[in-house]
Amino acid sequence: MSEFKDKEEQPELVVPSAVNLNAEEEADEQASLVPPESLAKSQPGSEPGAESDPDSKADPVAEVDATSTSNGAAPPPAKSKKASLGKSFSLVAILTVVSKLAGLIRDIVIAGVYGAGVLADAYNYAYLFTGNVLILFGGLGGPFHSATVATLNPRKDDPKSGVFITQVMVATGLVLLILAGIVCIIAPYLVQMLAGDYGSNPQIHALFTEQTIYQIRVMSPLIVIAGLIGVTYGILNVYNKLFWPSLSPSIASLAIIVVLICFPDPNSSVPLAIGTLIGAFGQLFAQLPGMFQCNLRFKFSLKPAEGLREYMSILWPAIIGTSIGQLTVYVDSFFCTKMEPGSWTAISNANRLIQLPLGVLITAMLVPILPRFSDLATADKPEGVKQEFRRALNFLWFLSMPLTMVLLVIPKPLVTALYQRVNWHTRDTDLVVTALVFLAPSIVIYIGRDLITRVFYAYKDSKSPYYVGMAAITLKALLDYYFVMQLHMGVGGISLATTLITVFNFSCLAFLLRRKIGSLGITKLFKPFFIMLIASGLGGICTSYVYEWISPLILVPRSLHLIGLLCTIAITSGLGLLIYGVVCLLFKLEEPYMLLRRVKLLPPKSDKE
Repeated sequence: MSEFKDKEEQPELVVPSAVNLNAEEEADEQASLVPPESLAKSQPGSEPGAESDPDSKADPVAEVDATSTSNGAAPPPAKSKKASLGKSFSLVAILTVVSKLAGLIRDIVIAGVYGAGVLADAYNYAYLFTGNVLILFGGLGGPFHSATVATLNPRKDDPKSGVFITQVMVATGLVLLILAGIVCIIAPYLVQMLAGDYGSNPQIHALFTEQTIYQIRVMSPLIVIAGLIGVTYGILNVYNKLFWPSLSPSIASLAIIVVLICFPDPNSSVPLAIGTLIGAFGQLFAQLPGMFQCNLRFKFSLKPAEGLREYMSILWPAIIGTSIGQLTVYVDSFFCTKMEPGSWTAISNANRLIQLPLGVLITAMLVPILPRFSDLATADKPEGVKQEFRRALNFLWFLSMPLTMVLLVIPKPLVTALYQRVNWHTRDTDLVVTALVFLAPSIVIYIGRDLITRVFYAYKDSKSPYYVGMAAITLKALLDYYFVMQLHMGVGGISLATTLITVFNFSCLAFLLRRKIGSLGITKLFKPFFIMLIASGLGGICTSYVYEWISPLILVPRSLHLIGLLCTIAITSGLGLLIYGVVCLLFKLEEPYMLLRRVKLLPPKSDKE
């Protein structure tokens, strides 16, 4: 998954995704929109912040007091600055949850209309060449957003900045318009290259090919919209207009939901493609209210504005790096054509279920600690970095393990409750469950991988994660081939390869970080990790047995079956989570108390403690 890439001096390498955890949701988690000065502090090459005490017992998810300024001016009062950043993080976290829920409802509606069949696969494959561009390049933290922030932020008070932004938007639109035209023309060749072996039945193959080509051409404007959204996100980020960019992904999901509810045709992919296109335009137009508040004087000039060359110099390497980093998505989709129809749709839906808790955790809990890593690294306090890393990793593991447990012990009821209706059948549910069971363990490891990558960035080292990611892509292709072509594991093989690659990525990064800053004190993580593992196991056993016992007892009419299923899931998973928390408290882990303080159920920890 891509990391934050905003930087004011030079572009950094974009880390290739070593884990195929759906690109769309991945973009949401990196879409943690914060004020540029805070974002810059978390990046390699940014200005150092105030030094942090490595022995501090601060909550790793507490907001960071950003008190330094780049121009030598007196910093604002610490408390007000902290409050401002805290509000920004809270706003982003809330809107991220809203966006995740809207995306889940969108997936449920799509599943109900199309199931996991040929038309759904055609849409998902067409999306790789169109919507994927919007997600990767147009998203927050993407190349266009990063390049805009890096070049506009130093000159945001310049009266001529309006000319610069106008030229950036015109140049971006023209280049991407040409690219969109090329994609339309070569759409048949793209489909043949990636999915030429789809379906053993000639009629199914012909239908899939026809529908995929059609949807690529209908959704090709997304390529142009991607760049414009990325630029507008960057502008609004610079001027601290946080609301609309954070909310706009929900608008895109809402458009698809409305169109499919009004025109639910399971035999035609036209409504789905058009709904996606309308949603992208809505996402772009949603930026206009914030743009009007920036007081930019847009004016076109043929003379290249100052900063345009710098913008391009940052943009192109970032685009290349991001493109390389998403090769695993195309590798997985290629091998899915060797399986039964609906396999790629099943993996995509399983990925998004994994990303629902993962994206919220990373956005709400990981973003605030990034500047602290940067401060400690700049102050040359490796012991402080290690201590913060261990504390943050323990806390994120504490939050993610019970979620992983629930996904592992009752995956079929969850998938059934979410998707199985109308044209989504038991066979489709079984495909998603298979993928989900093999993917779920990657949640815990992926969080560690994402955190350790942030530590590398704090040390201004983006090359190590980049090269590890490149090696992981190669290994991913080999594992996909072995599990799918040799062992015939189907969607389970793709998902298992993803989990193993996550472990490989984390292990390599931990080894390289140990060489950089010395022993990480991993042995200190063993005790809390195994306590959480035991607690998760006990909670999982309880959840599984109670579900088997209670599900026949909740008798409801067939028309209310969904309500009964949801009640059963809520009761059993809630009991499992309760047992998990109680066991962790009995073993006197610090993380439950940190969480209770975070949600203000306990008073803040005093200095004497």
